Amino acid sequence: GPVALSRPRFLVEEATPLLTTATMPVTLYNLPGSPPCGFVRSLAKHLGVEVTLKNLDFSKKEHLAEDYLKLNPFHKVPTIEDEGFVVYESNAIAYYLLRKYAPESDLYPACYKERARIDQVLAAVASTIQPQQLLFFRPRFWENTKPTEEEVSAFEHNVLKGFEHLIGDGKFALGDKLTLADLCLVSNLTIA
Repeated sequence: GPVALSRPRFLVEEATPLLTTATMPVTLYNLPGSPPCGFVRSLAKHLGVEVTLKNLDFSKKEHLAEDYLKLNPFHKVPTIEDEGFVVYESNAIAYYLLRKYAPESDLYPACYKERARIDQVLAAVASTIQPQQLLFFRPRFWENTKPTEEEVSAFEHNVLKGFEHLIGDGKFALGDKLTLADLCLVSNLTIA
């Protein structure tokens, strides 16, 4: 007969009142040099959220340890733990931190059109820019290889031109003030 696949169930406790400051530091499972982790670190710093870093050593496969897989079954970083509540994926973490610690922040304005543009930048980075960065940089870091001319050309076309489009010509990516989109872009430019 058919095989039933079970999905992990995530329990969400009743909503708690919004807090302006953390009562305990947020634990961030981190990989130094990772743009998504840098995005979360820069946002937390900007919001004044105290963070305790737990750096994972991928060469020792700490991201595959049973305890970590209970937190993040996809064995990636970043992951946060905030008073027992676990969130993974950098964009989800960013939205969580903003909603809990700074719901009125100009980093994510109330205007639905501005939010749509911010969401668009975050989605483009996550679905288009970051996979291309991984494709280009992973062999450089793990295999210590030099890129071919074709790889450099593809990187310039797919990543750098994408950044230029997302950043635009203004002082900030979207308008005249710093937003979540800028923090995301800057953290990803550090590796490009």
